[in-house]
Parts: sequence; C-alpha cells; structure tokens
Amino acid sequence: MKKITVLGAGNGGQTMAGYLAAQGNQVTLFEHPDFKDKLLKIRNKGEITLKGALNCSGKLAMATSDPREAVNGADIIYLVAPTFAQKPMFELVAQFLKDDQIIILLPGNFGSLSLQKLLKEKGINARLGIAEADTIPFACRQIEPGLIDVWGMKKTMSLASLPGNDIDRIISEIQDYFPLPLEPAPNIIAIGLYNTNMILHCPTMIMNAGRIDSDVSGFQFYKDGMSASVCKVMEAMDRERMNIGSALGIDLLSTMEDMKKIYQLDGETLRETILNNPVYCGHGKDSPSSINHRYLNEDVPYLLVPVSELGKILGVPTPVMDSTILLSGIINSNDYFRTGINLEKLGLDGLSKEEIIKLVNQGN
Repeated sequence: MKKITVLGAGNGGQTMAGYLAAQGNQVTLFEHPDFKDKLLKIRNKGEITLKGALNCSGKLAMATSDPREAVNGADIIYLVAPTFAQKPMFELVAQFLKDDQIIILLPGNFGSLSLQKLLKEKGINARLGIAEADTIPFACRQIEPGLIDVWGMKKTMSLASLPGNDIDRIISEIQDYFPLPLEPAPNIIAIGLYNTNMILHCPTMIMNAGRIDSDVSGFQFYKDGMSASVCKVMEAMDRERMNIGSALGIDLLSTMEDMKKIYQLDGETLRETILNNPVYCGHGKDSPSSINHRYLNEDVPYLLVPVSELGKILGVPTPVMDSTILLSGIINSNDYFRTGINLEKLGLDGLSKEEIIKLVNQGN
C-alpha cells in the first residue's frame, strides 16, 4: 500500500483516485480551491464508484482543497488535469513538495519542463522524481461527482522522466500503483510528440467548425467528424509530427499505428482504424457544443505550438500545424503563437538541438 495523492478532481482524476483506492491504497483527492465545491459531494460520499469498463468503488482517505494537506507524506503524486490547469496546480503545491516524492503528469504535454522551470524560479531544491505520460489510462465521463462511467482503458502507456535517465527507477517505483503496464520513452520531448490528440482533435475541430456552430443536436465526433477528407489533413499533420521526431532521432508510430497498439485495433487506414474503436465510436453524439473547447484551447497552445517551435529549430517545415494554429486562433480570438507554450516558457529558448537533447536526457 502506498500513500497516493491525485491532483485534479475532473473525470480522469476521479477515475484514477477511485481505481487506486479500490486497490487498497491510501488515496487523497485534491482540487484547486477555486473549484472546491465539486469536492463536497465526493467528500460526503467518502468514495468514488466506477462503472462500465471498470466496476469498483474506492474509499478515499481524504478529499481536500488544501495543498499542504494534500501532498504531505505522499509517496506518489499524480496530476490528472487539463494542461492549462498544470501551472495553477504547480503554484499551489510546489512549496510543499519534499525529497523523494514522485510526481507524474497525466498527460504531460511538456509540463515537466514548466514544473522544473517554476521550481528553479522559486528556489525549491527538493529531490523529486518527475515524469509525464502522453495520455491518461482511461476514456471516461462523470455521471455525477463520485460516479464515473469508464468507457474503456488503454492496453499500455508510455512514460518519460526529466531527466530521461531516471525513467527505469521511476517506473519500478510506480508500476504496481498504476492501472496499466508502462513502457519507457526516451525523454519528455518524445513523450510530447507521442501525444496524438493534436492530430485527432485539432484538424477535426477546424474542418467541422461550421457544423459545431450550427448543429445544436451534436454529432459523433470520432465517427461522423473524421470523414475521409478530414483524415487526409490529419495524416498530413501526422507526417510533420513524425518528421520532427526523425530530426531528433525519435522513432514515432503514426497515429494509426499508435491507436492500433494502445486499443488493440485493426484497420488498413487511419479512418478505418478510428471507426473500429468502440471506445470512441460507441457512445452516440459526443461532439463539442462550442468551438471554444479543450480540443482546441488545450491541444493547440500546449501541443501544436511547442511542436511547431521545435520544427523551426530543427528546420522541419510544419505548414499544416501552422495553418491549424492560425485558424484556431482566429476562430477563438486568441493569438496562440503568442499565448501558447513557446520555448521560452519551457526554459528551452536559445538552446541548440544538441543542448535541448542533452537537457532532457541528462538534466542540468
């Protein structure tokens, strides 16, 4: 049994907390004080119930919005939250982190670099194990606070540490307290490039913008939204992502092959593989009700922007990514090239390709 803290009480955070508590661990669920009201029903229930692909209930040791209380004595800290919530969470808990704690970002989207930068700025020298994944273990939706419908689980996930040479130790420490088998990734640049949400979500949102704006009844995002034409654009963007990986010496799976691997799917084309995925195509109308949705306001600034910037350093053209960033910004009245997570915000500005690789692999 481990003392585990889950930061974030959204769909994924609740599912992670409920699952780990059901396995007999001492689990604390934390939510930012600005959203502490969502904890009230969970605290009153005292447990989180999962249904669907998982059927279990886990009693929580604590549900709190006090950051000191949340991380005090925790062996493992899982941050399970949208990427835009990472920095506010980091700001709250950083001063209370202690030596030998392990913090895992799910998903990371280069967030470990942001955490490292913040710790340096604040003069916090705790010896931490820091790692991030490209996704979360579950596809899930909240029915009500404390009750989660789990649509499905991935078969395996990749994890990278910062620095990259700490990954074997971290996986050995957390594997028994993680829902899926973990595979080591070379470094956190690789793990950011592994995240195919940027491929699946962003072109689909842009090319279905009119439909999202006008079709109040909704549609099946992964089935109806990912038409043959949309998938052609997705594949073109995917080639840019893979070219960036190649320039860094990182062997990336295509989005199609990645989906086949993590969900055990078949298919000859990207679209056929998507349509064969019951986790995404078996739930009726699930399209966003607004173009101002996390499929753009998370995946564009926190994935496409830093990946596009890496492309510029490496001399790899990214016209499809850049066009998608531009159109997303116009639609959402946001200059994502300026407000997104650029290299300066990651602490990588001014570094050469070789210096970036050394930093993420070996640390300072």
